[in-house]
Amino acid sequence: MIHPADLDAGVEVAGPADDQVADGMAEPGPGAATEPATAFAPEAATEPGTAFAPEAAPVPPPAPAEVEEAPARGRRRGRRALRGPGLRERRRQETRARIVEAAAELFAERGFDAVSVVEIAQRAGVVEKTVFNHFPVKEGLVFEADPPMRAAVLDAVRRRPAGESVAAAAGSFVVAAMSGLGSEEAARGVAEMAVVIRGSRTLQVREREILGELTSALAGLIAEETAAEPGSLEPWLAAHAVLGLYAGLLELARDRVLAGVTGPALCAELHARGERGLALLQFGLAGYAKRR
Repeated sequence: MIHPADLDAGVEVAGPADDQVADGMAEPGPGAATEPATAFAPEAATEPGTAFAPEAAPVPPPAPAEVEEAPARGRRRGRRALRGPGLRERRRQETRARIVEAAAELFAERGFDAVSVVEIAQRAGVVEKTVFNHFPVKEGLVFEADPPMRAAVLDAVRRRPAGESVAAAAGSFVVAAMSGLGSEEAARGVAEMAVVIRGSRTLQVREREILGELTSALAGLIAEETAAEPGSLEPWLAAHAVLGLYAGLLELARDRVLAGVTGPALCAELHARGERGLALLQFGLAGYAKRR
């Protein structure tokens, strides 16, 4: 399961209204003031001679009190402009983290399909709309919209040195990444995800879709680099082989952590299996599984 960063113990839980404001979704009330920095703010003065300057009667000079207050107002607005977005983003991230944590707890307790979005919102201390503001679909509470694995694999391919194949670059990255799942924290996360995903047909379908999207992205990159003709099979075969290795190691890791294997033993097994698979990718399948 996705584990958000721990929140400070002293952070006050925002109410539903605060969450909606933090998400930028709150509707202004009838008497709500517009943002001071907008072009239509009543206090925004236009420069003489600009296209927006009125050509009618001259504006009377401001009263002395207004002249004295103007710099102070400008300073306050400037401070709010610098402080506001940072605070709003922090509140948004805190709300998102609470939602993910609440979902992880409920999914672990009862399974993905048995938990409603309303229940997640209640445990997170927000309204249902706020959950959907952050996660338009329920599956997004388990799978990220743009998995980090996608960017990492594609980057490994783009950065490979001259003379190195796609299979070697992407495959080596996959083996190294999967070999790191033996740590206590990583293994716990793999076990939690395995239980939740394997207990939900919906999540299994979504995981295959994500893997298919990653395969298509890698095949597209390979086709672009090699200037492959439309309909060429080579980019697809290479991409499917690499992502097949990834999927196989991931399922192996889930099986092993659920069986109680973690730590150095799991790392060593994943690395050894990964290296064997990588050898097949690099040197071909011609000698594999020959009938005797």
